[in-house]
Amino acid sequence: MTDNPNPDDQSDKKVVFKPSISDEQLKTYYSDHFDIKLLWKVLDRESFPRREFGFDRTGHYFTRNKSFSQPEDLKEYMSIYPIRAAYAGAIYADPVRTKTKKYSAFTIHDTEWVGRELIFDLDASDYDPVRQCSCKGRDVCEICWGLMQDAALIMDETLRIDFGFKKLQWVFTGGRGYHCWVLDKETLTLNQEQRSGLVNYMQLINDPGGDQRIEKINNDSILLKERIFRMLTERFVLETKAKVFEEIGIKKTARATMVKKIEQKLYQKIIDIIPQKIPHNQFFDLMVKYRYARIDHKVTIDTRRLIRLPGSVHYHTGYVGQYIDNPESFYPEDAKHIQDITG
Repeated sequence: MTDNPNPDDQSDKKVVFKPSISDEQLKTYYSDHFDIKLLWKVLDRESFPRREFGFDRTGHYFTRNKSFSQPEDLKEYMSIYPIRAAYAGAIYADPVRTKTKKYSAFTIHDTEWVGRELIFDLDASDYDPVRQCSCKGRDVCEICWGLMQDAALIMDETLRIDFGFKKLQWVFTGGRGYHCWVLDKETLTLNQEQRSGLVNYMQLINDPGGDQRIEKINNDSILLKERIFRMLTERFVLETKAKVFEEIGIKKTARATMVKKIEQKLYQKIIDIIPQKIPHNQFFDLMVKYRYARIDHKVTIDTRRLIRLPGSVHYHTGYVGQYIDNPESFYPEDAKHIQDITG
C-alpha cells in the first residue's frame, strides 16, 4: 500500500525484470537448486506417477502428456532440457506419455480423469483497462501490484469464510500475479460445473478486456458485498486518481473530504465516507471496476488445465515461482531470481 495519500502525484516504480537467461543457467538451476520436495506442498506424493506435466522447452516447442515414475525423473528431465516453463496438470487413472520410437502416445484423452486441484489465477494484465499507472501487459509496478495484494486478501477471506475451505496455498507465479491452490480434499474431484459455480460467486466483472460490465450481487452474496466495502473502500479512496470518481459525480473537493475522513477516522461506518448524494450502488460498482479481483475463470473451471509449477523459473522475468504466506504484503522483487541463485 502506498504511503502517498494523493495518487495523482504518484510515480509508478516498475519491477525490474531481468529476463536475459541462458539455457545453461536453466539447466544449472534445475540440476543444483530445484528442490523437488517443495512440490508436496501442493501436489499429492502418492499419485505423482499419474500426474500430467507439460513443458516449454525452447520457446517454440511445447510438450504435454508427460508423466514421471519418480520425482527424480522429473528433476532429471528438467536438468537435461532448457525448460523455459514447467507446468503441472491433472491426475489420471494411468500415466500418460508422448509418442516415442519405442512407444505410441498415451494421452490424457486415452485414460480416465481422476482429479485436479482447485486453482484461482490473478493476473495484473487483466486490469489493463483500468490500471492507473503506465503499466501494460507483463509490466507491474508498486501501484498496480497493490491490486494483486487486494485481490488476494479479499479472495482468501471469501474462500475461507463463505465456502469453508481451510487449506489455501498462495503462489507467486514469477511474473505478474498469483495462483491460489485450494487443497481441501473435497475440491480435488469437483467437476467443471461445480468449479464454475464457485467462480461465478466471486466473479463480478464480465468481459474484463471489453465493456467492464459489473455483475449485480444477489441476496445470497451479501457477505461478499459487505466484505468488499470493508476491505477495499479505504485503499480505493486513498489510491485512486480523482478523475475516476468524476465518473459518478464525485468532484475533487468531495473526494478530498473522503480522504480526510479516512485519515482522521472521522467516520463510524465505511458507508459514511461516501458523499450523501451518491447512490451506494454506483460507488460500489466503481470500486469493483477499479479495485476488485479479476479472476481468470478458465484456469479454475478447466479440469485438464496445466498450471505453472511452483519452484520453476518464469523465463520472461527470471523470477522463481514461490510459496507466499502473506500475499497482501508480498512484492515481486522480494522473490528469488535465477541470476542471484546461479550466478
